[in-house]
Amino acid sequence: MESFGAILRKTREEKNLSLETISRDTIISKQYLEALENENTDIFPGDTYVTGFLRNYSEYLGLDSVYLIKLFQGKMLQEAPVPENLIIKKRVNKKLIAAIVGGAVGLCAALIFSVYFTVIKPRNSKLTSVDLKKNKGQSYTVSSVPLQRRLYKGDAIEVPFPDNKVTLHVSQTLNTLALTTPIGVQYVELGEELEMDVDGTGDADIVVFLSDISKEKEELGAEVRMFVKSGSAAAITSETVTAGTVALESGEALKEGTKHTVILQDNRAYPFTINASFRGVCLYRYKSDKHESVENLLTSGDTLKMSAQSALRLWISNANTVKMQLIAEGKSYDLEMGRPGQVLVQDVRWIKEADGVYKLTVAEVD
Repeated sequence: MESFGAILRKTREEKNLSLETISRDTIISKQYLEALENENTDIFPGDTYVTGFLRNYSEYLGLDSVYLIKLFQGKMLQEAPVPENLIIKKRVNKKLIAAIVGGAVGLCAALIFSVYFTVIKPRNSKLTSVDLKKNKGQSYTVSSVPLQRRLYKGDAIEVPFPDNKVTLHVSQTLNTLALTTPIGVQYVELGEELEMDVDGTGDADIVVFLSDISKEKEELGAEVRMFVKSGSAAAITSETVTAGTVALESGEALKEGTKHTVILQDNRAYPFTINASFRGVCLYRYKSDKHESVENLLTSGDTLKMSAQSALRLWISNANTVKMQLIAEGKSYDLEMGRPGQVLVQDVRWIKEADGVYKLTVAEVD
């Protein structure tokens, strides 16, 4: 039988990914990732955790999660103990065994009660009161940049849209995370990554991953990772350039008042790619960073891939004939194009705001 751990390790190494990077992206502890690769399932609280983390890890690597989970279940079946009725039993002294077991149980019970009431209970009670004071009633804003927080009952999550914002309220953090939205209460299970519609349009707006939640104490909260889904209305907003905004490719300050659309923002800039597909005849030219421009006459069925470190300028003779998708940091965003017959010139580039925030933007050029 194939080894699910070996498949995970081999795929990760082929993609040249470190466990630290995957842990940061998936919010799965490095020790659990290592345990999955080594097939050391004893450190997990239960098989449900193994299955949940295995599904998320395999999907992150682009593997068939259903197949890997079947390999894990097959391994568990092989290692399961032999049923008692198939074992040849030897004659034993039942009274002696009962006496030994009874004594051991009594001793363990006394030890557990002593440790619980002298160490664990006082320490947990103190921690809980501090956490409640610090975290109760906090408000967070979710964007395309992943937000990782421990949420508590009463916290609020704001999802910005171009014309308004939607507020979600944390209404339950016991066993299952419950978020109250304008269209009703939505639930997220432990280990689940849920794409959530929050404004009632029928399209997913945000992605919520629940990595930790208590089954006994609601006041301990829930650890989540959430971000605006690429391509959603909440992911793309229109802004106006303010004083101090600089274009990375040229290093020059942009003219204040220039309008642009923000695709994503982060604490750093990184390379991006645009994939273009054509459904009609179009004279298409592009310039990547400071390289020479490239021009092609493209027609229905043609595709084009363009990459840049900081900036791409696009010239399009018939805007409605092309569909473009931007890919950055493993996420994809659909770019809105113009009208049939429209001649369009656009800049897709990273800019840096005065406050140090980097934004990948799209702006029409006159």
